[in-house]
Amino acid sequence: MEIDSRNVSRSYFWLIWGIYAMVYMTKNCFSAAMASIVVEGVMTKSQVGLITAVFYGVYAPLQIVGGICADKYNPEKLIITGLCGSSLANLILYFHQEYTVILIVWIFNAVIQFGIWPSVFKIISSRLPPSGRKSAVYYVSFSNTAGLILSYVAAAFLPAWYDNFALSAAVLALLALLLGIARRKVAPYLRPTAEVSSARERGAVNGVSTVKLLAVSGFVLLLAAVFLETVVGNSVKTLSATMLTESYHHVPPSMGNNLNVLIIAAGLISVVLMRRFIYPKRIKSAPVGILLTLSIGAVFSGLLLIRFTTAYLAVASLCVLSGVYSAMYLLASYCSLQFERFGKNGTVAGIMNATISAGMIVSNYGVTRIADRYGWGVGSLLYLALTAAAICLSAAMLPFWKRFQANGFSNTL
Repeated sequence: MEIDSRNVSRSYFWLIWGIYAMVYMTKNCFSAAMASIVVEGVMTKSQVGLITAVFYGVYAPLQIVGGICADKYNPEKLIITGLCGSSLANLILYFHQEYTVILIVWIFNAVIQFGIWPSVFKIISSRLPPSGRKSAVYYVSFSNTAGLILSYVAAAFLPAWYDNFALSAAVLALLALLLGIARRKVAPYLRPTAEVSSARERGAVNGVSTVKLLAVSGFVLLLAAVFLETVVGNSVKTLSATMLTESYHHVPPSMGNNLNVLIIAAGLISVVLMRRFIYPKRIKSAPVGILLTLSIGAVFSGLLLIRFTTAYLAVASLCVLSGVYSAMYLLASYCSLQFERFGKNGTVAGIMNATISAGMIVSNYGVTRIADRYGWGVGSLLYLALTAAAICLSAAMLPFWKRFQANGFSNTL
């Protein structure tokens, strides 16, 4: 079903954008507050990392289920369910900060959010007019970065680290109410999606296997590259405050959080630069753009390894790495749009988010443990190695994707 009013679709999109930004903010409560939690002796980095890793360990496989559900059921209902459940989880954690309670409630939070992102992508790629979908993907790529920035702003300015949960609970409940109202307002403007143009393409759409589709297109290789780069990008965006505080003694936790906001904001800038100056103006292929951005990331990962790196150079390098991850995510989302004609856009979005979530598990628990045991120098070396591997996978994808597009989607299958 498509919204046949441009003004209504635009307003609806920005509501969905705000919802996902706030959801992303709430998912990063612990990472944003890590510097304060560790300094106060409430928990260690490994303990905080374990909470976040367990969240994504449960969340990741359920994203595939959420994607399938988003293709079959009403996506707004899935989002509202996730918002209400997550609001309850955050409210409980505001009143109870015992480690076991936090772990159990955060697992529940992961379960109840199973359909939010696949449903958001389903709405963007199916409900909005076709002419505006690429722009919508571009703008929605800012939502997770905006949410992450808000999580660090909240951590820096709220009186106590657990106050973030009260704020999150209130915001999520309000957004659930707004979406419920908006859903009823939009219903009269919904029209059936235009049918696939030919009988041959209808047969391809109805009979295509998701596994075969991902394999033939080479998208499975991109998923592997996204996984590796998520380990790097998420670590840069969520652990840099702790890294800077521990590596440079003149950087206190509050300054570390503020610098982390700058690093995250660099991701927003890179998305703008990619869209306005590089893709699709100068580079027509999204996978080629991914290969280019990863190559830049490898250079700046290497700079972090230089022993005489100052805090200023470290922050600059981390800003570039943040930008590389955000730009790659945008380009990968453009690739995901290609699966809408198969009716697999929700499923592919779920698989992509499951892959990203798996990378976050490694980032939030694995990288923090490595930093605890071996220091941030080894962590920086890990950034370089993973980026190099992602470059190889992206390069291997290119001939598959080129053939997939050149032959036509239905003909390739």
